[in-house]
Amino acid sequence: MASNHVTDQDIPPLPPNKTAIQILTDFMGYLFQCTKTYIQETHASGHAMWESFEDNIDFVLSHPNGWEGPQQTQIRRAAVLAGLVPDSPEGQARIRLVTEGEASLHFCLTTEKTAGAFKVACELMLDRFS
Repeated sequence: MASNHVTDQDIPPLPPNKTAIQILTDFMGYLFQCTKTYIQETHASGHAMWESFEDNIDFVLSHPNGWEGPQQTQIRRAAVLAGLVPDSPEGQARIRLVTEGEASLHFCLTTEKTAGAFKVACELMLDRFS
């Protein structure tokens, strides 16, 4: 749906004394904690399993198409502040940023019904331009 009908008045204000980065940090931290709790409580030896990979998790985070360096830097900062990764080159290497379009394409390619359609479309394109 086109967003030209959305105005600034339609978007609720941020909570008092909170920046967008702080809200994203809180949200990422919440999701990470929920994931940790779920794994620890629903898997046999969940605590040991979590400890075995907790410091080696790679995060793939999507962002709107068109977001460049400044916005990506803010996402990376929020991930560090949320405790997902340490604030180090090694920690930063565990964060992968992809556009929403890229994430959608990867999802479609791994979904059986759409992967076949993409294969046919790609073959048709190759035939057309060869």
